[in-house]
Amino acid sequence: MALMEKILGVTADSREVKPGWIFVAIKGLTSDGHDYINEAIKNGAEAVYGEIDFKSPKYFKVTNSRIKLGELASDFYGFPSRKLKIIGVTGTKGKTTTSYMIYHILTSLGKKTGLISSIVAKIGEKEIDTGFHVTNPDVISLNSLLDDMVKAGCEYAVVEVSSHGIDQKRIAGVNFEVGVLTNIAPEHLDYHKTFKEYKRVKMSFLKAAKTSVVWPKETIINVLPGKFNNLDAEAAIQAVEKLGINRNDALKTLDTFKLPEGRLEEIKNDRGFRIFVDFAHTPDSLEAALAYLRTQTKGRLISVFGCAGERDHKKRLKMGRISTEIADMSVFTAEDPRTENIFDILRQMKTKAKGNFVSIPERGEAIAFALSEARSGDIVAFLGKGHEKSMAYGKFENPWSDKDVIMNWLNADMEKSVVVLAAGKGSRMKSNKPKVIHKICDRPMITYSLENLRKAGFKDLVVVVSYRKNLVKRIIQGSVKIAFQKNPKGGTADAAETGFKLVSDESKIIVVINGDDSAFYTPETITDVVNTHKLKKSVLTFVSLEKENPVGLGRVLRDENGNVSGIIEEKNASEEQRQIKEVNDGLYVFDKAWLTKNLPRVGKNPVSGERYVTDLIEIAISGKEKVFAYKLKDPEEWQGINTPEELDKARVKMEVRLNEYKN
Repeated sequence: MALMEKILGVTADSREVKPGWIFVAIKGLTSDGHDYINEAIKNGAEAVYGEIDFKSPKYFKVTNSRIKLGELASDFYGFPSRKLKIIGVTGTKGKTTTSYMIYHILTSLGKKTGLISSIVAKIGEKEIDTGFHVTNPDVISLNSLLDDMVKAGCEYAVVEVSSHGIDQKRIAGVNFEVGVLTNIAPEHLDYHKTFKEYKRVKMSFLKAAKTSVVWPKETIINVLPGKFNNLDAEAAIQAVEKLGINRNDALKTLDTFKLPEGRLEEIKNDRGFRIFVDFAHTPDSLEAALAYLRTQTKGRLISVFGCAGERDHKKRLKMGRISTEIADMSVFTAEDPRTENIFDILRQMKTKAKGNFVSIPERGEAIAFALSEARSGDIVAFLGKGHEKSMAYGKFENPWSDKDVIMNWLNADMEKSVVVLAAGKGSRMKSNKPKVIHKICDRPMITYSLENLRKAGFKDLVVVVSYRKNLVKRIIQGSVKIAFQKNPKGGTADAAETGFKLVSDESKIIVVINGDDSAFYTPETITDVVNTHKLKKSVLTFVSLEKENPVGLGRVLRDENGNVSGIIEEKNASEEQRQIKEVNDGLYVFDKAWLTKNLPRVGKNPVSGERYVTDLIEIAISGKEKVFAYKLKDPEEWQGINTPEELDKARVKMEVRLNEYKN
């Protein structure tokens, strides 16, 4: 205790160590904290704990570093779990729903209660994000949250507990009044290796709790949609009964209970079909969700789901079979591919699939496809992501929300279409792959562009392909229209004309954008460009930016009054024109009626033999039509990618953006 009284912090990350802190060295799956003991001491650690022999007056050897970390964290925060009655909920499925039910029952009966779940932590009126793909936080964060609950006057705390959290001692030193085990089935076998070990870990948690409740096999409760939710309700009621709560009183509170975010959550719409989002990501939970939705379906049941990368491979075969047996149409797609090849995952999902199914690797395109297929009376179920706000590609977390993607599609404006130019080979990339499928932070660059266009309210997307077209098509297939440019050297106007033939008849505005330089545009910027085009009542709006070193880019020409007089490609520019720093960045907005009339007028350039979209600016100006140059407010939103070096620069830039989102 004498030591802890002067301690200013506890951490297992040597980079966080400051004078007066304790560092606990823990061996993880990919790194070993014992390698950083010297660094922690150098940073001013008051004491260091670890499992190896190490000579230092500040070092103390322990049998289990993880358990020691839990004890120190609990001590540092004044043993908050001793001042609360903590109900821990674990299991393969139903953890979140059961946790929310227990929290709802207790708070509805006037009991001041905190909640720590995979969705959010709740302390009074305050909600705290608990991170990406995390069921329960690390033991230091856990004790910090419990301490905040004590300070807020809470009597109870409901904590969702994962098998990883139990095994990795993320709940070490925390006293549980009640342990609840919901449904248990094979899961996380990539980590636990066997179902027997998985069950052992779960049961060790129950045995450590003061008293326990096991998910019932049957229930007489029928207050919620789906048998599984009513079984969760029974477990929740039995848990609060262990705390002395009257069963009938608890049952009455469920009249006002709403399922948590992403649990059979219905997205209301006026299209005549119903949309549900659910977190089901195991064979059992997928089967339970689809079986329930099957009973509610008047028309067809459409199932959209994926299987996570770096997770149990066996369940992929089962889930593909289950969905195709229950649903009328199944759409296999991505769900956190991580470092695995998405096509390998999809191939495994198809192994035992039967009936009507399609594979669409990009989840956004899968969602758009399923919604466009839905008819009156159908139910479309988007499964696996639920409440989650990120998607893991490689080692990077990308912003993601099934619900947001669905709402963007429902609210999309059919009076605007986009043609994405993606036909180029990209000779300077020193690769035989089409340029647009080269990856930035483990995702093909064109997928960022398509996702941002969907977020900006575009439903009608046409992608123009040519060189090795099938490689591009298999990545972007789904709801996008594919146009084939027969002559890849025909130029940007030829490509735009190829795509223009497929745009919707409803369109009044056409956006033309390059697929190899648009990954960094924000949806807000794309929307602002289109809105500015409307406001200015232009027939043509293009986006420009200032660059100190504009090599390789078309220069914006202006007259003595500052008005746009044209754009000239660098290879056709004079030395004087090449000194201009305002450049065209390749995003255009056209009035459709005007483009229909004038696109065929673009002739071949006498030097290159190509037809350029930029010539439309000259056509508009010579016809005294209004042309507007929208200067990009943040030049970093444009990133040309023509060489491996520029691709690497894009990777660094995207890493910064994704890390900002993560933090």
